[in-house]
Amino acid sequence: MSGAWTRWVNLVNRREPAHAVALVRVVFGLGIAAHMLRLWRTDTWRWVWLAPADGGLVPLARSYIDQLGGATPTTIGALVLTGVVSGLALAMGALTPLAALVTTMVWALLTNVGVNAGGSYDFLGANVLFLLCFAGSGEAVSIDSWLRRRRGLSARDVPAWPRWLMVWQLVVMYDMTVWQKLSAGWVPGGPADALWYILQQPTWQRFDMRWAAPLYPLTQAATLSTWAFEHLSPMLLLAAWFRHTRTRAGWLRAQCNRVDFRLPFLLFGLLLHVGIEATMEVGAFTVFTLGVYAACFSGDEVRKHTGGVPVHPL
Repeated sequence: MSGAWTRWVNLVNRREPAHAVALVRVVFGLGIAAHMLRLWRTDTWRWVWLAPADGGLVPLARSYIDQLGGATPTTIGALVLTGVVSGLALAMGALTPLAALVTTMVWALLTNVGVNAGGSYDFLGANVLFLLCFAGSGEAVSIDSWLRRRRGLSARDVPAWPRWLMVWQLVVMYDMTVWQKLSAGWVPGGPADALWYILQQPTWQRFDMRWAAPLYPLTQAATLSTWAFEHLSPMLLLAAWFRHTRTRAGWLRAQCNRVDFRLPFLLFGLLLHVGIEATMEVGAFTVFTLGVYAACFSGDEVRKHTGGVPVHPL
């Protein structure tokens, strides 16, 4: 029991360069700012986060925003603009801990108002932003780190556990998504027509997709490959763990470390999400998901490929 506790404490106490979580921070900050700015410029924020009496489309749920005076145009508008500013500050790494906290609170408040007009990326964004509050992501690729260097201070390592939880969040999202794909349109042996129907639905289309209707066999292949990709997501966490413990014995660990499973898995995911973004309207889902991809590599690995510093185990 004491040995297991010691290993757990050592794992939680492990520190690494901040480069990986810094990339997550930049992508999420820009993603939040762009998302909020788009909602502001198109007035969409009024439809999803205001009551019907104020121009909204659906009734609102009770939320913590009631403590701020309710979901009024003034309150919601101020939060949207705050999200733009705090998102940009987060991306630039200016007063990073404060920017992360403000962005997290704004995102959580707003996405809990319009529960009938949102998506799973609302929760993904909230969870990762919350972890960024503890990740020390301002220690690299940031205004904060630049100011530290100007004062003659060296970069500080950051705790590794927030990054591991980001990877866990990604795996849980993919795995839970695929277990909900239980219709005949998704699972092998069925018609595999799920993506064909999705691409022909106006509620999902980014533009008219009637040209894709004859591509039924291609959409079948995309449906089955997406289903398989999401089912393999637990291997991403296992592969990361095997690389972290690659000095240990074990046939399976040795075989998995012969080829870095993360690279082909994340490359397929990149192509998948770029395809989704190009053809479907899915909000900030693509940006958030790809932002978490950076967390699948250790700060040492990212720093090695950006600054030539020797790599250490994940």
